[in-house]
Amino acid sequence: MAALGISSAAIGFNTITIFRAKSAPRRLRTKISCVGWDPEGLFGSPNTGHIARLEFKRRLEKDADAREAFQRHVLEEKERRQALRQSRVIPDTPEELIEYFLDTEAQEFEFEIARMRHRLDKDFFSQLQSELGQLRFSVSKTEEMEDRLIELEALQKALLEGTEAYDKMQADLITAKESLTKILTSKDVKATLLEMVEKNELNRSLLALLDENIASAQSSEQKQAVAFMEKLRAAVLNPSLSFQIMAKLGLSLLLVCSILHMVGTVDSAAARNSAATSFIKASCRVTRYPVLCFQCLSGYASTIRQSDRQLALTALSVSLSRARSATVFASKLTKVRGLKPREHEAVKDCIENMADTVDRLSHSVQELGRTGKAVSQDFMWHMSNVQTWVSAALTDENTCLDGFAGRVMEGNVKTAVRRKVIDVAQVTSNALALINRFAAKPRH
Repeated sequence: MAALGISSAAIGFNTITIFRAKSAPRRLRTKISCVGWDPEGLFGSPNTGHIARLEFKRRLEKDADAREAFQRHVLEEKERRQALRQSRVIPDTPEELIEYFLDTEAQEFEFEIARMRHRLDKDFFSQLQSELGQLRFSVSKTEEMEDRLIELEALQKALLEGTEAYDKMQADLITAKESLTKILTSKDVKATLLEMVEKNELNRSLLALLDENIASAQSSEQKQAVAFMEKLRAAVLNPSLSFQIMAKLGLSLLLVCSILHMVGTVDSAAARNSAATSFIKASCRVTRYPVLCFQCLSGYASTIRQSDRQLALTALSVSLSRARSATVFASKLTKVRGLKPREHEAVKDCIENMADTVDRLSHSVQELGRTGKAVSQDFMWHMSNVQTWVSAALTDENTCLDGFAGRVMEGNVKTAVRRKVIDVAQVTSNALALINRFAAKPRH
C-alpha cells in the first residue's frame, strides 16, 4: 500500500548534504552554481519559492505540451531512481556500509535509511564512532583527513536523525492503523472520536494513513469506500460534527471489511517481505556460499518476492556490478607507483580477464531477461546460453588469480586483487547455482 512509501515528508528530517573530500575526486558530486551572469537576458529572472511553484503549476494547467513534458520527465526520473536502487550492491561490512552511504545521492538518502535500517545497528555506529575518534585524535592531520572527518561527522548526524525519525514514523504508522481500526469497528463512532480527542489520539499520522487509503481506493475505483473515508476524515478533523456526518453516510458490513482490508495492507506488506526473505534464505542453501548469498540478496526481498527467475536475475546483476567494480579497481592499480614489472603485467592480464567477465555477465543478464515469456524450447535455449556464459565468466575470474601464483608475487598488490576477484568469483558461483536451480524447475 502507498502508506508504506518512504518520502521526505513522511520521515520529516532535514537532509544534510555530505561533501566529498577534494583529495578524492571520484567521490565528488556535480555541483551547479548560479553566477548571476546573463547580460542578454536569455534565461529570464530566476524562479524560486512558493510563488514560482504556483506559477509553474498554472502554466502546466494551461499548456498541454508542457504538462506532457513534465509528466514524461517525472516518469523518467522515477525509472532512473528505480534502476539505480536495483543496481546498487548491498555492502557486507560496517566499513563498506559507511562508504555506501557516503556515495548515496542526497534525494536517495531517506530511502536508503529505510532500506538499510536493519544494518544501522550498534556495530555500525560503533565502527563509525571508532573511525571518527581516530581522525579527531590523530597527532598529525592531513588535509585529506580533515575532509574525511567533516564527511563522517555530517554522515553520523544525518544517520542518527534519520534512523530516529524512521523509527518514530514506523511506530506512528502502527498506532494510526490501530486507531483507524478502532474507529471502523466502533458501534458509536461519535463517542469513539470524542474519546480519542481527549486522549490526543487524532493526529497527523492517522490523517496521513486515511489519505493513503483514500488514494489507494481511488486508484482501484472503490467509490463507496472513498466516499466513506472522506466523510470519516472530515469527522476526524472536526469531531463535533461526526454524528451528523456518519449518520448521513451509513455503513455496511461489506464496506467495513473492504476498508479494514486496505488498512491491513501494512501488515500484509510486512508479511510478504518476511516470506520473501525466508524464500531467499532457503534458496541460498543450494549455493556454495549461502551466507554471502543471503547477505547480497536479502536487501532486494521486495523485488525478488518468491520468484525463482527474479532471484536468479538479481544474483546475476549483483555479480555483474561487483565485476565492474573489481575491473575499475584493477585499472587504478596500474597507475600506482612502485609496481614491480611482473605485478604490473599480472594486473593488466587480470583487467582483460575481468573485462571479459563483465561482457559475459552483461550478455547473461539480457539473455535471462528474455526468458519471461519464452515457451519451453526457447526457454531452454536461452538458459543454456546463460549457463555457458556465466561458467565462462567464472573461468575468467580464476584465470585472473592464476596470474598472481607463486611466492614471487606475494605482497599488497596480490592481496588487494585477490580479495576483490575472490569476492566476484564467489557471488558469480552463487549466481550460477541459482540459475541452474531456476533452469531445472519444471515449466507448465
